Amino acid sequence: MTEENILGEENTGNVKQSQNDDAYFRSIIENNSFYIIKTDLEGNYSYLNPFFCKMLSVTPEEYIGKNSLSLILSEDHAICIETVERCFAQPDQSHWVMLRKPVPNGALFTQWEFKILKDELGNPVELLCIGHDITPLILKQEELRNMVDVAAEQNKRLVNFTYIISHNIRSHVANILGILNISQELADHDLALGLIQESTTSLNEILSNLNEIISIQAHTSLPIVEVNVFEQINRIVQSIQILLNRAGTKIDYKFEENQVMQTNPAYFESIILNLITNAVKYKSPERDLQITISLNAQEQYKVLTFQDNGLGIDIEKYRDQLFGMYKTFHKNNDSRGLGLYITKTQIEAMNGRIEVESTVGIGTTFKLYFNQKIIKTVTV
Repeated sequence: MTEENILGEENTGNVKQSQNDDAYFRSIIENNSFYIIKTDLEGNYSYLNPFFCKMLSVTPEEYIGKNSLSLILSEDHAICIETVERCFAQPDQSHWVMLRKPVPNGALFTQWEFKILKDELGNPVELLCIGHDITPLILKQEELRNMVDVAAEQNKRLVNFTYIISHNIRSHVANILGILNISQELADHDLALGLIQESTTSLNEILSNLNEIISIQAHTSLPIVEVNVFEQINRIVQSIQILLNRAGTKIDYKFEENQVMQTNPAYFESIILNLITNAVKYKSPERDLQITISLNAQEQYKVLTFQDNGLGIDIEKYRDQLFGMYKTFHKNNDSRGLGLYITKTQIEAMNGRIEVESTVGIGTTFKLYFNQKIIKTVTV
């Protein structure tokens, strides 16, 4: 065997080894559970591994040559571009970024490593991106955050209830005991009996309010059904028409009469009734009451906007107290400071929220976010 034959056989062996290595590494790339893509220097897809295509329900034929931002949620475009710019500024380093990828049932949260690939001369030729799914981790973090928020809210409610029990109830009980202690000294027993009756009536009202709120918070699930918004509100309006007429009330509906939403009918009625009667209670003495109600969709919510031209509330002064129990902001004798607290408790029990804007002397706007994501029941 000649030297040339030996060298030829060695070269052939090297080529076969190289081909085997390529096949081995390609099999890893094609079959692992990592997302592996490459783009050209303009950001267009040049390679997508099968696992990436499977998870995003796409094919290479659809996206090779397309801009890589097309498979990233628009909200994450800026952070993706920023990361690519860092890659070109520091081409010898890997750069990490979290991106959301659209999938048929929502979005994947993915963690990516970006790195510049170079040719033999050290010139950038492609961008290699290796990613993995972190959706379960993100969902768990959100769940933990929600648990913390729930615990914080429960703690606020506990403090509120503690205050009521330690202050309001104890004050009434102490008052009754005081009356009983001096009743023998009072010549007018009817006066003593009247004072006791007044205190016990007030105490009974507080206990009734607490029972109502505990009942709302004790529900483990609520029936959620589809209701016609106009029909529901109009029925409530008709039931208190005399009260509204006395205030010279005009209600303007800024939505179609066939609009529907998913909600609990009893809570919906209570919320609307509270807002309307509050508007009447705190109307401006300088003008007739004008109420404007509109409805629109926003993400997973139906947003009911309730606007009046009443006295308004000093938001800067009372923002932290606005939805507190037994908090009042005007000097009306019939103010109990409970309506907004119950309204907030009820809409949050349906996984919604309430927002308020107000200007003293101009009026108040409430935005009620009714969650439409869960249709049949929601868990408190």
